Amino acid sequence: MIRPLVRQLFNAQQGRHINMASLAVPSILLSLACVLGASSAFAATIPFAGFSSDGHPVSGSADFTLNAAADTATIKLTNTTTTTLDAGELFTGLDFSIGGLTPTLSSVTGIERTIDGTGAYVDTGSAQNLTWSLVSLGNGMYQLNFNPDAKSSIIGPPIAGNYSGANGSIKGNPGHNPFAAQMAVFELSVPNLETNTLVSVKTFRYGTTLDAATTPPGGDIPEPTTCFLALIGAATLTWKRPRRLC
Repeated sequence: MIRPLVRQLFNAQQGRHINMASLAVPSILLSLACVLGASSAFAATIPFAGFSSDGHPVSGSADFTLNAAADTATIKLTNTTTTTLDAGELFTGLDFSIGGLTPTLSSVTGIERTIDGTGAYVDTGSAQNLTWSLVSLGNGMYQLNFNPDAKSSIIGPPIAGNYSGANGSIKGNPGHNPFAAQMAVFELSVPNLETNTLVSVKTFRYGTTLDAATTPPGGDIPEPTTCFLALIGAATLTWKRPRRLC
């Protein structure tokens, strides 16, 4: 008989392990799935909603898929921000760690979106190579960011089929065009990756200066500081609906 996968969340701020099934964290929802085949792969989706440095609402998600058999990790960053007014709503970086291991960036791809001066846009017909970087922040933390240039930042969806409400930092801006159309996919090589490797996401970054997005002040959503996922075991994990964790 196949038993459910053990699920635990390590809360670094409180310094203890917590049973995921009994908790609710308003800021970060973790949806875990285990897929078994010739090799075991584990996936976790971490959504975020808050504000950019200029006070505009932003949202997005980081989707991690770990393949211990192949020593690889796939990260999908998605910008779900509903209204893009300026470059402050562009998803440009993520701070994370994978069990203190040393990842290297193999590839970055995404559909490119070019927005003209009226707010109309054209997408490429297939995924293109994007110009993102992976840099070490020290102590096992790494950052994916849209450097070395200001292009390929991840833009949210259009409103009514265009970006006419955005300003000149978006529309027809040669320094920022083309953008990644709502999502970018990162393939990483992670030597010594194991099925119980901990994934930590610390900061979602928006804007061309890689500002840390924040959660609503005075609300019940804590800062998106460090959140750990323990992907443990090799059995089938089934969730009827997403759980809220704290």
